[in-house]
Amino acid sequence: MIVVACTLGAAVGLLPGAVSAQPGRTTVCQQVATNVGVRNPATNQVIVVLASFDERAKATLEVATKTRKGWVCGPAMSARIGRVGVRPLIDRRSGDGTTPAGVFPLGSMTAWDGQVFSFFGNSANPGVTAGPYRRVKAGDCFGATPNNVDYGHLVQRTKAKCQRPDEYLPSVKSTYVHAALISANMEPNVSGDATGEVPYASAIFLHRFNLDPDGNALATSGCVSLGLNNLVEVLKGMQSTTMFAIGEPKWLLANS
Repeated sequence: MIVVACTLGAAVGLLPGAVSAQPGRTTVCQQVATNVGVRNPATNQVIVVLASFDERAKATLEVATKTRKGWVCGPAMSARIGRVGVRPLIDRRSGDGTTPAGVFPLGSMTAWDGQVFSFFGNSANPGVTAGPYRRVKAGDCFGATPNNVDYGHLVQRTKAKCQRPDEYLPSVKSTYVHAALISANMEPNVSGDATGEVPYASAIFLHRFNLDPDGNALATSGCVSLGLNNLVEVLKGMQSTTMFAIGEPKWLLANS
């Protein structure tokens, strides 16, 4: 998957781009988090990504935390999603420009060298504790060619042999400075890495905004992206049981 960055907001403090929630109101974020918590009682944190009805590639990201009094959502942060908006995972196809809608856990993957990881990046671990962090290595190629054995897996290839739609991670330095795996069609059961299987998604990440020459955040090809400061704060605050809830508000309320 060729990704074009997205951003997410922190659960504490008002970072740049944050919008304060109105006190005393039950928000969509709280309702979605409550729904997810009922179905996943082990989780105490839900990252809620709400797509915009007006602009397909734009979204907000809020971190919901479970407290004794219920679910509390942090400030809504400006995020970016697929250039064609969101689509339920079962209806999505690799390369269609959408971000999969649904509820997904933090992902886990095994690299070509045997390392298991849930976070990765071209820079050192910024302080994540929710799962193992992989510092990108020479040869890290993410397979994104549908119905190929490497689809959805991190394999070893030279840069010359890691051609689009596959991604050579060392070359994506800024966008993949840090990232988290969102478990939408991810290991251990990847649909699309064998002949005849439906390629729902090669991998969906939470990563840094990809910017145009003027510094504007661009749409992604399916991932969720945030500004760097917000991304780091969110990644550092994540838990091993964190869930991601992604979609248009009305749809997500009905399907979370």
